[in-house]
Amino acid sequence: TKWFDYDKIKNSPCVRTRRQGDYLTVNSEGGRKKLNRIFIDEKIPQEERDRQLLIAEESHIVWIPGRRMSSYYQVGDQTKKILKIKIMEE
Repeated sequence: TKWFDYDKIKNSPCVRTRRQGDYLTVNSEGGRKKLNRIFIDEKIPQEERDRQLLIAEESHIVWIPGRRMSSYYQVGDQTKKILKIKIMEE
């Protein structure tokens, strides 16, 4: 379960696998990192990368479930609305 600053989400987030051009905001200053680079840095096996489900708003990855979320969408002092996403396993 993760909570996100809903005020910053402009388009409907979707669940999907990776696409060319995907990125994640990695710090509060707005620094970006390509998703492929994150997978490499975190030593995610090649065969898992295409199967990893993502929560995305266009090319901006909101959350890699089980791994990390974008700093851009973190709840902060200015947050008025919160989006809660819960991943349930069967």
